[in-house]
Amino acid sequence: MELSRLSRESNVDYCSKVLTGKLMFYLLLYGMLRIDRLSQRGLADAFSSPMFKLIFDTSGKKTISHSSISERLSVIDLDFFKISYEVIYQRLSSLYTTNEIEKMLLQRVDSTLVAEAGNKLVEGMTCGNEHKKKKMIKYTMNFDGMFASFSQVHTQEAYANESLALPKNVLGHFKQEKHHSSVYIFDRGQASAERFTEFKQQDGLLFVGRLADNRKLEFVQEIVFENKNFKYGTLIQDQKVRIYGSKEVINSKGNLVKKQILLDEHFRVIRFMPSKGDKEILLITNIFDLSAETIAKMYKQRWDIEVFFRFLKQELNFSHFLSLNENGILVIMYMTLITAMLVMIYKKENQIGYKTAVRRMGIELETLVIAVAVIQSGGDIKKVNLPDP
Repeated sequence: MELSRLSRESNVDYCSKVLTGKLMFYLLLYGMLRIDRLSQRGLADAFSSPMFKLIFDTSGKKTISHSSISERLSVIDLDFFKISYEVIYQRLSSLYTTNEIEKMLLQRVDSTLVAEAGNKLVEGMTCGNEHKKKKMIKYTMNFDGMFASFSQVHTQEAYANESLALPKNVLGHFKQEKHHSSVYIFDRGQASAERFTEFKQQDGLLFVGRLADNRKLEFVQEIVFENKNFKYGTLIQDQKVRIYGSKEVINSKGNLVKKQILLDEHFRVIRFMPSKGDKEILLITNIFDLSAETIAKMYKQRWDIEVFFRFLKQELNFSHFLSLNENGILVIMYMTLITAMLVMIYKKENQIGYKTAVRRMGIELETLVIAVAVIQSGGDIKKVNLPDP
């Protein structure tokens, strides 16, 4: 019902006779759950399969070619998929318990890269010598512990720098939130002192990041909490500090150069030796009223987004491009996140792993086909052409 409403209120079905917005939604969802190495040809085959026709009642539709799918992805109304993602996110988020909502307050922020070996991408970035012959696209996401809560695609070379990509997501999500209650967790990729200052100046924006061990700081005040030894390691340092940033100035030769300056804002840095590891970790935050152990526990949960990225790439075909057009790339991103949300709910309800959840959802699709076939045949299964096993 919701998809039908969104179809009516958008331009997604403009000049489309076969691949309507709703049908493309179902086809992509079906492909992500049922096709191991998803491709446009695979989607075309799926569209023509008895199973897909039976589930989604497309028996009167024509067959389609992979080129038709490619063309449709390049021009289909992106807002239909973006709004579908936002609606489904809100609906599924409402299923959280109070305890789970509290865990959602942590927004893990990170990026992942996908490369296109054939160099057919119209836009893309090159990252390092290893990938100099490949164009890549960066996906920067916020992950709340269950779902991706905010996502952006970067194709411009400048966004290879995480100090541009990560803050854009942090501020983008912060500004769209009705209630500022999230704590943003990110790794050393965001190292810009200016961005830390910008975060601190946003009323209500809280963050925990990581600094390089040798980052230059100026001591302001010792922060004292009772517990020096905690579950995640041993506290070495807990201080209020000022950090050094850079400012562009004109030197004596009239050239524009960057000069290190001490910024006015105060931050908190926590240095500790993790219980499992032999290298110190230096955290930076603007949270002063919680213990170092609590801050360390928050940062430890950043690893959840790495697990989420691995799930997207290994189980939902997010490691290659289904479309090489920017519009198509964004459509696939939103559909991947929608599929991921449905899998995460299924995983949570059944207390199973990612891979098992995807496999079982696929099996249940087959069960649904049989059930539909039985109903349509009036109990005589021989009257229905079921898909080959």
